[in-house]
Order: sequence, then structure tokens, then C-alpha cells
Amino acid sequence: MSTKVAFRYIFLTVIIILGINSVSLGQIIHVNHFLKVGDLKVYMLQDAQIYLQLSSLSGIEHNDAMKLTGGRDSVQTPVNAFLVQTPNHVVLVDAGLGKYPGEDSGHLLDQMKDAGIDPAKVDLILITHFHFDHIGGLTSADGKRLFPNAIVRVSQAESDFWMRDSSLIPGNLRQRAVKIRTILAPYCSAKKYQPFLPNEDLGDGIKALPAHGHTLGHTVYAFSSKGDELWCIGDLIHFGTIQFKHPSVGMVFDSDGQMAIDSRIDFFQRAAMAHIILGAAHLPEMVRLEKDGYSFNETTVAP
Repeated sequence: MSTKVAFRYIFLTVIIILGINSVSLGQIIHVNHFLKVGDLKVYMLQDAQIYLQLSSLSGIEHNDAMKLTGGRDSVQTPVNAFLVQTPNHVVLVDAGLGKYPGEDSGHLLDQMKDAGIDPAKVDLILITHFHFDHIGGLTSADGKRLFPNAIVRVSQAESDFWMRDSSLIPGNLRQRAVKIRTILAPYCSAKKYQPFLPNEDLGDGIKALPAHGHTLGHTVYAFSSKGDELWCIGDLIHFGTIQFKHPSVGMVFDSDGQMAIDSRIDFFQRAAMAHIILGAAHLPEMVRLEKDGYSFNETTVAP
């Protein structure tokens, strides 16, 4: 892995930390959204809100980006997880950022309580990728599993990169890898950590769709019931006000910038054609898309 690509891997951590520190406590309203998808019950649970700087974008001039954000140099964005109740499972897709002392984050368990869902009922956790705002909420500050009966699953490609021998990981990423392993350790010790292979059956008709580029193993999870379908798309998009209109705009911390762009455009085109519901980690609502030339128009999906 090149130094440039390695830097991109750690850049998100810096953005998240700076973003969280930009939030004024007491001004954030955390909400959850409920939606029926066929017989599935879907909850979008907001774990935190952060600020993403426009400087994290690539492929667009700064002034052009600011025009799309109303002159703002940063955009407040949620950090979402998704809970899906299927006929046989209570599934959590991603686990949010988790608690950072003194910061407005780590609201996932409260959101679940508000929705009437016991964390002990979650039996399957699907992780889109190993950036900290997707796995930080798996464990408590003292290293306990917050979902004691859940199996954590992630693509083998994502797992292989971070869980391999430290000597094989670029030096500037080893500290990050240690933190990832620390978060996952309680699940590994309990034999509740199970990476999946390509095309592996995840049960209940859940499909893992490779969406590589943002990270080497970034994955979209598809849920379908009675002819309707939801895709939990993780970090295919960060700036809704920009990347729907300009899907070729990337993020400087994408591990493979062109691949991330290709994945985003491919999934957006397929979602628009099939009227699929999209739930993203950094969008305020679940949406459907319509193609408009090289752009996409989003429509909020009402409960």
C-alpha cells in the first residue's frame, strides 16, 4: 500500500475527531426513523452528529462545493446505524461512533431503548467497514460487549487487512489497527466474530454486496421483503447536498478514489432503476433516487 493511500485510511479519524469537537453540546437533536419494508421493521438510529469539512472532498473546487452548501465550509452530518427486524433475526448494521468523553456521541443504546429494542435481542451485527464511526459503539469504555448475544460479521477483505499480523500493516496504520482489534477483542474472545466470504449466505435473504473503494472491503447490505428492498450503503456517500448532484466527487480518505466513485455511481444507478430504498450512515433520512442525467435526485421515504 502506498504512503498516499495509507494516509487516506487514517484521515477519517482526524476528520471525525475534529468534527465532534465542533459540535456545541445541547444543540443537537438525535432522532430515530422507523420504516416498514415489506414485513421488515427498519429503524435508522442516530448515534451522533459530526461536522465534515469540505476540505475532505476531492474532484470539486472548494468554491463550487461551498455554493452547494449555502456558503458553509463544513456540513453537519449524522452518524447512523440501522436496526432491521427480520422474521428470524434482529440485525444491526454498523454500531456508530460510541461514547467519546465530553462529546455528543454514543446515543445508539438510548435510541434503541426509545424504539423499545433490547440490545440483548440483537443476534447479528453487519459491519460495512472498520472506520471508527461504524464500530466504536460495539463495546463499552471498559471493554464489554454492548450486544452480548450478537455475532459480528464483516467482509473477509476488510478483516484481512486490519486483523493480519502487525508486521504486514504499514507502520503508520498499526496504532489504528490496534484500536480496531481492541474494539473487536471481546467478540473474538467469545467466538462471536465471523468474517464472511464473497457470496456467502447471511441468512433471511440478506445479501452482502461488495462496494469496494472507500475501504478495501466496504460492503452494502441488502434486505428484501414482499417486493420491496432496502440497501444499507454505509459510506457510499458523505455529503448528500453535493454527491447526489456530483457523484464523481470523492473523499480524500477513500482507499481507492476511482473505485469508490465507480461503486457509488453503480449502486446509485441500480437503486434508481429498481426504486430501492437507501439508508446511509451520513444522510439524515432514508431515500429513493431518480437519475437525472449524470446526477441523482433524492426523495425522502416516509414511514
